[in-house]
Amino acid sequence: MEESASKQVWSDYSEPATRAPICVTSCRGVGSWREHQAFVVSAELRAVGGHTVAVTGDQKGDVKLWDARRPSSVRTFHTVSDVMTMAVHPTADLLACGSVNQYISLYTLTGESLNTIRYHDGFMGQRIGPVSCLAFHPVRVALAAGSTDSLVSVYGLPRS
Repeated sequence: MEESASKQVWSDYSEPATRAPICVTSCRGVGSWREHQAFVVSAELRAVGGHTVAVTGDQKGDVKLWDARRPSSVRTFHTVSDVMTMAVHPTADLLACGSVNQYISLYTLTGESLNTIRYHDGFMGQRIGPVSCLAFHPVRVALAAGSTDSLVSVYGLPRS
């Protein structure tokens, strides 16, 4: 009897994602905001100034920082347009935006532009395709980038 019950559980989870449960234990919504004017490509939680904020970014390049205790975003800045993905470093004041136009832009969480990694071609030159995903190392200042041409690159500070 237990064997058939476990098969039933597994068959329920093998269905398309639309039928999978969203919340297994009790869930409570903290807040819901509607300020973005384009498709949201990333939403991450991060500790800033002793409390947790949500950092979101949309396809048009607008980044918003949200505090659940406030009725609206606490900071908004514009990055680049045609953003396909975004990542926030868990400890450093750093944000990366990947574009379909073959570049990655780096910003502080105040919106200051730091650097741009661009496509360049040439013998032994590193190239970058349309960026599809980004992830920061949890401790080091290192960024992994995946692109639609099946290439994965890792960028970071040189070791001293």
